[in-house]
Amino acid sequence: MQIYAKCLLLTVSLATLSACASINMGQGSANKGVGTLAQQSNVPQPPINAKTGIQTWVETAPERLPSTNWVGNFNDSMLNDLIAEAMLANTDVRGAQARLMAAEASAASSRSGLYPNIGVNANASRNESISGNIPGSTSFSLGGSASWEVDMWGRIRGQADAGDLDAQASNADYAGTRLAIAGATTQTWFNLIEARLQTDLATRNVKTQERALRLTKRRFDGGISGSSDYRLARSALANANASLAARKQIQNSTTRQLETLLRRYPEDALKARNTLPDLPSLNGVDGPQDIFLRRPDLLAAERRMQAAGIRVDIAKKNLLPRLTLTGSASSNGSSLTRLFSLNALAASLASGLTAPVFQGGALRADIARNEANLRLQMENYAGIALTAYREVENGLDAEGLLSERVAALTISLDEAQKAEERLEQRFSEGLASILQLLDAQSRRISTEGQLISARKERLANRVRLHLALGGGLYGQELAREKHPKPSLILPKFAQLTDRP
Repeated sequence: MQIYAKCLLLTVSLATLSACASINMGQGSANKGVGTLAQQSNVPQPPINAKTGIQTWVETAPERLPSTNWVGNFNDSMLNDLIAEAMLANTDVRGAQARLMAAEASAASSRSGLYPNIGVNANASRNESISGNIPGSTSFSLGGSASWEVDMWGRIRGQADAGDLDAQASNADYAGTRLAIAGATTQTWFNLIEARLQTDLATRNVKTQERALRLTKRRFDGGISGSSDYRLARSALANANASLAARKQIQNSTTRQLETLLRRYPEDALKARNTLPDLPSLNGVDGPQDIFLRRPDLLAAERRMQAAGIRVDIAKKNLLPRLTLTGSASSNGSSLTRLFSLNALAASLASGLTAPVFQGGALRADIARNEANLRLQMENYAGIALTAYREVENGLDAEGLLSERVAALTISLDEAQKAEERLEQRFSEGLASILQLLDAQSRRISTEGQLISARKERLANRVRLHLALGGGLYGQELAREKHPKPSLILPKFAQLTDRP
């Protein structure tokens, strides 16, 4: 399994090369230097599975993911309601939504340069003589102006495309936040159920130790055992009470954590279920290349990398001349009737060509800054891809190991319960020591607690796997659905069509 993750080196490198080459192809020769940023690295060849001859993780699922509605697969109506509530009330989700609205407004603003700027003005004035010897006069004026920069080099179009890509990145960030909060809510809910089960177990352990103390006291009162046995039993009961207090603290803290996610705190009204849900079956996952189509953080990083490449192109085109067309019209008169007369109308039309000559190196420095930002976005993209591959590999690896752990602990608990029952009977008959009984009880309590944690961890790992693969229902490709693609050519992996 791990050998297939090495294909990331090729995938990320080719994706970066494709992104930079695409920007070059879409924007012309002014951006020739951008592609060389990715060409400085050697691209290793990925390993091939000797049996299948392809690069993949495991058997492909019938769907694109193990399940698009992974939350529903847990068959927990309370969990469904909690996540629906979190999508509406959580502060991170609402904040991401506000950032998306701001980004979309900025994108609309960046497109305004494609259209003319038009303005109108109107004035009215009245002059009166102080002495009254000169008659007063009234004048009116009405005018308008328009200006438009001809996009000779595609610079203004590039600004609009970069703004659209920024909005798409924010849209993917919004989807990523929704996915993260859905995952956090699910895992915190499972943690709360585990905390309740551990508290119930600690409560039962207190009762067990109280029963053992009563047996020991009867033996001590009858002179069968010494005071040391009685003191050991009292110590075991005190430890059980201490453990119960710690478990209650964890349960209360987890409840507050979930309430905070739901924006309910400090309501203190959440009640956990008394059983963990069953683990849904895993029918397979898609190959490594599919996370580039689904993971919101990769989609956002892809858009930001493309926008950074366009801004390098824009910075270089700022060195070129600009052609601006301007026009104005005005009318003046002593009355409103004359104001709208054609005889009083004056108009002008002009064009201007400007080019930068000397700005103290500011434009060259701006090019260098944008190229450095492009390198940053490329490295950020590669880092997110590496993290994505690692998270999927960890999730798949843990699937089998956690299953083995649960199976082993189930056997261990069954044997520990039988041993405890036998030793408790022998202790009441005077055939076993208090140390043997306490050891058996401790082993059974520890094993049962570990089994609860292992079952919860299997559920949590399944959630992490879904998140790593892109999240399905809660990680939809909103960035692709809401915004049209800009005019530049997208990277190769972004052109793949989604399967249903």
